[in-house]
Amino acid sequence: MPWTTREDLHILIDLMPEGAWEEAKSILLGCLAEAAEDTVVHDPMDAPEGEPMPAEIAAIEEARAALREGRAELIPHEEVVKRCEELP
Repeated sequence: MPWTTREDLHILIDLMPEGAWEEAKSILLGCLAEAAEDTVVHDPMDAPEGEPMPAEIAAIEEARAALREGRAELIPHEEVVKRCEELP
């Protein structure tokens, strides 16, 4: 079975020894650069602190749309903390 989904790649990264992370990061940034063609690709770790990345912006826009369309609901922070504390 090919490793093609985001989840599969996360699993692979989780399985990697710490010493291999820098090389993997370089390879992934190279893939992004090839896919970007006319877009300048930067190392996400060099992004200014506090500035959202494109993926974060897209996720925020999707969440706002889901709220507007009734596909999602807001959960207060205290409730999220409570639910997390109840996890095994």
